[in-house]
Amino acid sequence: MAVLVMIVVGIAVLAFAVALVWLLLVRGSRSATITEAEFGDEYDELVAKGEIVDGDRDAAWRDFHDWQLANEKEHLSWEEPTDE
Repeated sequence: MAVLVMIVVGIAVLAFAVALVWLLLVRGSRSATITEAEFGDEYDELVAKGEIVDGDRDAAWRDFHDWQLANEKEHLSWEEPTDE
């Protein structure tokens, strides 16, 4: 009985590991990319809650987008070698 439980647990752990590897390979860094529309929605919510002061939305988007691109390049640098 204990051996059967160990086999079932081993299969479950292996299935979880395969699913995790699949998630990382298939979705990768693309899953964290935020669009300008999504940024605008979150920006509006933060302003409405009073957590930030409404300022230059376009400048905020440019700064965030530049950070996002730099972060994506850094993240991709360990995933896919490039010829830069």
